[in-house]
Amino acid sequence: GSPVALNGGGGTRFVYNLLPAGRFYDKRYGVMDIGPEMLGEMESNFGKYPSYEVPVKLGHDDGAQSPGKVVGVKARKGGLEITMDVDAETAEAIEKKRYRYMSAEFSQDYADKKNGKAVGAVLLGAALVNQPANPYMEPLVLVDDIGPGNDSGNKTIPDRRNAEMSERNEVVELLQKQLSDAEARERQAREELDAAKKDQEARDAEAKAREDEARKKIAEMEAETKARDEDAQKRIAELEAANKALNEEKAAAETAKAEAEVKAFCDGWAGKGVPPAVLEKVKPVLLSEGRPSVIRLSDKEETPLIKVFGEVFEGMGKMPMGQVGSSDAGEVELSDADRARSLGKRIAATVNGARDDGRDGKDRK
Repeated sequence: GSPVALNGGGGTRFVYNLLPAGRFYDKRYGVMDIGPEMLGEMESNFGKYPSYEVPVKLGHDDGAQSPGKVVGVKARKGGLEITMDVDAETAEAIEKKRYRYMSAEFSQDYADKKNGKAVGAVLLGAALVNQPANPYMEPLVLVDDIGPGNDSGNKTIPDRRNAEMSERNEVVELLQKQLSDAEARERQAREELDAAKKDQEARDAEAKAREDEARKKIAEMEAETKARDEDAQKRIAELEAANKALNEEKAAAETAKAEAEVKAFCDGWAGKGVPPAVLEKVKPVLLSEGRPSVIRLSDKEETPLIKVFGEVFEGMGKMPMGQVGSSDAGEVELSDADRARSLGKRIAATVNGARDDGRDGKDRK
């Protein structure tokens, strides 16, 4: 974990475990889980994303000075090891403990700024800090001599390379296993999805068949109902026409019967001395409704008008045919109006239950 200083450039190049693997909590980000998969994505994406050089900064502020840059990354078993160049002034500041730790700036789900495609985890920067968020960070210690016999506890170059290869192989094997497991899960998910699609297609086909059958039955029922309605309407029209014809026939028969009855009534009274002119006036009254009319004598009693006229004619005086149109007093000829007025008085008297007895010119009740 301790940084190793290497000769090179105009400053100092060294390696450092910038992002130790492990699980921790930070109130700003919640639970953070630094694992092999994320570290592998950072190694794979380095140099591709971001589009700018990954800076080494003095603190996390976006406007902080950048005295160096990250020139390489490796996904190790213990974390993300970076190789970085800093200027001599920064190396001196680290040596004098002005900066004791480093802190990674990264995105777990970075998107390509050109097309928006998700590319995974990407390292964005490395900041020199004194209060890192990751609790597994080791302090910065520069070691100038990394050759054999170094008493600082660091490994020799061959040993380090062997260790690096071993760790790299372990990471690769772990990533391959994770990839194999992911592919197996993907195959299983695809098979389950295909089975679910087939099952859904079968259910959809069954539902469509039931729907088509229901629509067919509904159409048949509607056609049958329409045919019954048309037959019923036709039958009703026929019955109404027949009923109308019967009513007209009945009315005509009743009218003919009434006319025959009235004619017989008038002919009979004409033979008994009732003047024909009077009978001609009576006919329209008797046939006013197309049949012999009735007259209401009280709320509970009705009588045919023809009967009333019969009683009137029965009680009134008869005149020989030669005297039709004469008055009762001598040879004085009466006008039609006077004759009608006289007849009207007699009919009214008879309907009201009175009869002229011819004495003293008064009616007897």
